[in-house]
Amino acid sequence: MYNKIVISITLIFLSSMNCTSAQGIEKNNLLENWHLDHYKIGSKEYQPSKREKNDYLFLIKDMTFSSVSAGKKETGTWKLNINGGYIVMTDNNGEKVKAYIITLTSKTLILKYDIEEIREVEVHYSNRS
Repeated sequence: MYNKIVISITLIFLSSMNCTSAQGIEKNNLLENWHLDHYKIGSKEYQPSKREKNDYLFLIKDMTFSSVSAGKKETGTWKLNINGGYIVMTDNNGEKVKAYIITLTSKTLILKYDIEEIREVEVHYSNRS
């Protein structure tokens, strides 16, 4: 009986949080200028380097994006795959990158990029509003 009560309270708490899992993502929730906040590998957090301090990812309603990564500006288009829980960004040179959406809230976006060197790194963005 005690376990059922604890489970019920936990479920109520989790459902009341303003957090979207990958399966409940809506495009409009992604439309934001997301600023790089920190990285996380396992349980350890890492701050952006000086070169990355102004990095951002701006996802725009017309399905275009602009971003700055380590000082390098890029623009292109993006697509959302709701079933797979990821976005695919294609820059103006035709290069594609897939990013899995780990967490999306009104203030936080956490992505894992499908890039061999950083596949285990969670990239944490905030909207600074």
